[in-house]
Amino acid sequence: MRRGLISVFIAFVLLSASALPVFAAKSLVRIDGLTRAQIREMAQKGYDIARSGDGFIEAVVDDSQAKELKRSSAKYSSLIPDLDRYVANVLAGQRAGAKYYTYQTMTDALKDYASKYPKICRMESVGKSCENRDIWALKISDNPEVDEKEPAVLIMGAHHSREWISFEVPMATIKTLIEGYGKDDKLTQLVNEREIWFVPMVNPDGVVYSQEKEVYWRKNRRKNADGSFGVDPNRNYGYQWGNAGASNDPDSDLYHGPGPFSEPETQTIRDLAKREKFSADITFHSYSELILYPWSYTDSTSCEHHDLFAKFAGEMAAFNKYTPEVSADLYPSSGDTDDFMYGEMKSLSFTFELARTFIPAASEISKICAANVPAVLHLIDKSGTYGLVTPAGLDTISNLDTSTAVSAITDLSPFSSDMQAANALQKLQTEIARRIVEEGNRGETSTLDLVKQSGESSAVFPAILKTVRELQIFANLHQPTEN
Repeated sequence: MRRGLISVFIAFVLLSASALPVFAAKSLVRIDGLTRAQIREMAQKGYDIARSGDGFIEAVVDDSQAKELKRSSAKYSSLIPDLDRYVANVLAGQRAGAKYYTYQTMTDALKDYASKYPKICRMESVGKSCENRDIWALKISDNPEVDEKEPAVLIMGAHHSREWISFEVPMATIKTLIEGYGKDDKLTQLVNEREIWFVPMVNPDGVVYSQEKEVYWRKNRRKNADGSFGVDPNRNYGYQWGNAGASNDPDSDLYHGPGPFSEPETQTIRDLAKREKFSADITFHSYSELILYPWSYTDSTSCEHHDLFAKFAGEMAAFNKYTPEVSADLYPSSGDTDDFMYGEMKSLSFTFELARTFIPAASEISKICAANVPAVLHLIDKSGTYGLVTPAGLDTISNLDTSTAVSAITDLSPFSSDMQAANALQKLQTEIARRIVEEGNRGETSTLDLVKQSGESSAVFPAILKTVRELQIFANLHQPTEN
């Protein structure tokens, strides 16, 4: 493909449903025959690529761009010829029980949960948007008014306005947890032993604008200095801000803003992360059916905990059948959520690219949620094991329930060459050995039994037994027999 063809894709902009105010007509196209270098070059120049893969991209283009493609030698095909009509059909197809949340209905639902389940839910406005809307968070824990120093998790949606499915999965996860509490043993354990935070709409202004006016609006609603509107929140985070895959042009869908954390929406997530010290997090986007992890800003180097990320992502992919991969393998992008949450806050941070289009049919919502909620629950669970490689986790090992602590040794053992993981393993073994001894002095063996159940031939049992022996605290303990 000729390099000159890249000019075709300048400033991908947005659309609206035909039932809404009229904007420039748009279509979704697929362009094949691209080299990785060409895809990377387009991303580095700030183009808004909806999806990319091996030798292709999918992009939103207007009529003039589509005509240029027809005149060029590009190998392209039209995926959705009229996006306005497509979204109008999505809206018309909504029914009771199969309908997208709006900002107002989401707010009402969160308030209802906090009112009906005050023992495990607390609703908080964690910030204000550009247009002064509350950015709502819901905390789920057995003592939601108290910071118990348990492993903390953050689940986010709607950084990008047009990605309506991105706030459906967080809301479905909330519903699963609160309705299962006290009925399902595993869900009850997660609520009791974790601090789980949800921010379903990070960018409420953009969502309202997308749902009421211009459907394919991506950014927030900041009025820029040149009179244009919008900053891409997922290019505005401070870690590696302003590098590849972001734009200096305020008209671009990938405009990174005038400076790092210039936007109240990203400031809100930054401040919440600094306050709560999350061990793990997910931010939901659409589309592509992917699980992405750092780095996003570069494909020339791997992050320090690449192997751990890959294993963890693979476990979550077993639930939703998505493809796990490094974010920059798609194309580099800078100033995004994952790189900030991991690079600066040391949270194990993932992006889920949901579905196969920005706005799936409303009838697809329940199926997409059903595939992804179990993966979210797995992250919440493993935030207490894999998450121990973070400074926040290392400080809270003594607060872990025993089953999580034992699981942590199994999860972290393959990464014992990593200094943080090795330190966590040593602390875990010592803590579990201490519990075994204390229980033994009382004639109890529950922790010892749990360790044995993990498998006496595994790394867990001999490692803990060795630690117990080294501490020489067998005086009042019936010594376990090593097989």
